[in-house]
Amino acid sequence: MKKLGLLLVVVVAVIVALTLANGGGAQLLGGGGPGATLSTGDSSGDTSGGAPVGGEASGTEPYDIVSPDGAETMTIDYVHDGDTLFAANANGERLKVRLIGLDTPEVGEHAECFGDEATARLRALLPEGSVVSVAHDAEPQDRYGRELLYLWASDGTFVNLSLVADGYGEALKVGANDQYWPQLQAAEADARAASAGLWAAC
Repeated sequence: MKKLGLLLVVVVAVIVALTLANGGGAQLLGGGGPGATLSTGDSSGDTSGGAPVGGEASGTEPYDIVSPDGAETMTIDYVHDGDTLFAANANGERLKVRLIGLDTPEVGEHAECFGDEATARLRALLPEGSVVSVAHDAEPQDRYGRELLYLWASDGTFVNLSLVADGYGEALKVGANDQYWPQLQAAEADARAASAGLWAAC
């Protein structure tokens, strides 16, 4: 019994000594459970391997892609489905537009799972009468004569990428139109991993 008491005193003494050696700022990370590590709480010194200073995320965030300088503007006339709409250009010409870089589920006669939700989402992002910034990629039109465009809403949201990131469509590269293909692929992977939108419902 005396040996047990002596052992307890030694353990307490070691803990106190460690705490004092670390400036009294030692704390257990991870809740003190299995695998918890001891931290001194010292913010100085080497930060390699840790999170970027200031908590800034590395890489390109989906909504950080801004419309290019000198982008043309159009006025939204009508959203047909999650990736197709009608818009008027600066000359008042009504154009059928196919969003580049994604594919959303079908609606109507050949309706697919989550098609109505994707359509509703695009209508929420681009209400009729709203003005958007647009940009072409390598090919201005598809074989059906639709304008192939990237769109940015008035609040700066990159619509094509937003739809994929939120699980309303999947990334799709057609022909040479690949300016934002890496970001679209990454957005789909994240949406799948998070079971967002259609990845959970369908």
